[in-house]
Amino acid sequence: MTRKLLNTSVFRLSLVYALLFSVVAAGALGFIYWMAKGQMGQQTDARLQLETDALLAMYSELPVDRFTTIISMRNSENGSRYLVARLIHRSQHDFAKDLEFEPVNNNPTQGVATLPLSEVIGKNRSSEPARLMLTILPGGYQLLVVTDLKEQHTLLNRLLETVLAAIGIIFALALAGGIVMNRHVQHRINAVGRTANNIISGDLSQRMPVTGRNDEFDSLSHVLNTMLARIEQLMQSMREVTDNLAHDLRNPLNRLRNRLESSLYHPSASTDYPQLIQDTIQDVDELIKTFNALLSIAQVESSSQRQDWEQVDLSTLTEELADLYTAVAEEDNLTLNHHADADLHIHGNRQLLAQAITNLLDNAVKYTPAGGIIQLDATRQNGNIIITVSDNGPGIPAEQREQVFKRFTRLDNARSTPGNGLGLSLVKAVAELHGASVQLADNQPGLKASLKLPASR
Repeated sequence: MTRKLLNTSVFRLSLVYALLFSVVAAGALGFIYWMAKGQMGQQTDARLQLETDALLAMYSELPVDRFTTIISMRNSENGSRYLVARLIHRSQHDFAKDLEFEPVNNNPTQGVATLPLSEVIGKNRSSEPARLMLTILPGGYQLLVVTDLKEQHTLLNRLLETVLAAIGIIFALALAGGIVMNRHVQHRINAVGRTANNIISGDLSQRMPVTGRNDEFDSLSHVLNTMLARIEQLMQSMREVTDNLAHDLRNPLNRLRNRLESSLYHPSASTDYPQLIQDTIQDVDELIKTFNALLSIAQVESSSQRQDWEQVDLSTLTEELADLYTAVAEEDNLTLNHHADADLHIHGNRQLLAQAITNLLDNAVKYTPAGGIIQLDATRQNGNIIITVSDNGPGIPAEQREQVFKRFTRLDNARSTPGNGLGLSLVKAVAELHGASVQLADNQPGLKASLKLPASR
């Protein structure tokens, strides 16, 4: 369990965070300890300086024996504990020569030092630290003012112990927080892993869990769920394509087989071989058209043709297509009208856009009865380019308008006409490739197909 915990990235990051946080906390608490120690030292030196100044004022006004008596009285009042003062002649003990002192305010006649208390007052307190201020006086005398540092050192030791304990507690809490965080993150990761295993097992309806906290895991889950929904849609589309392809290819393949089988068993004189070959070629051409259409849709959906994108003038493109289909419409006794705003540009694939508009025009020509009118318009609306192909044919019922974009979908009234049910699928694929949308609406009567494309700026 411990090995597994140490192998997780989250715990290792939490451990590094705990160490860094502990180092920062140790630095901050160490700075506090250092400041407290310095402040205590400054207060001690200030107290010694105050006492020394008071004694020096008396020394300048009193004789030595009287001054010595006052010092003894003051030492008795202080209990020989906190402040001790002594007046010693340098001939008895030259402290300035025997000890190393730090000058006070660059004054060579006054300094401070830290030393055992026994060296100053002669009592058996060698382990107790003391702070000494030495002032060299005229006449060979030395004034010593000493304070006991035992209580300060005890306080500093307790402060140091508190700092070390606080650092240990901070590290322990940070480590515990890392363990809790690791368990939480590991729980989320395990949930994702279980869902992924279910998807690998074939259940494409599974989705990554979303807690509703809107954290980074939820954001990742939303992205993955969108991807999974797209994969499920593509897989479902592939199954439908496979089923529809098998169904739609059965009839032309059966016709080919029956035709060839009939020519095999009938006498050569009774077989019209040119007609047989022509019918066979026609069926093969239909099969090739179907596979070409499927290949075109697959290429569009894979976005493999984005490298061929350029600035496309839709005004010119629709005008060229209108000129081409005017003659086609006239052959079927139809009228094709065209209108396009000027300067309609889009960044895209010209060939694919032309193919999409051509498919819409083909459907309009195919299903519009004789004497009907087809309208091709290209206009700019609210920063978008709208290409509309409308006719006054039978139209498509509202409940079936989304269904016709699926591959191999053919409505009942269209089964008697040539086609493979892939035209509108290609139109939708081209629209999605260009970040556009395609909509079918009622033209009252007939159908209005609209491509809404983002205009170039």
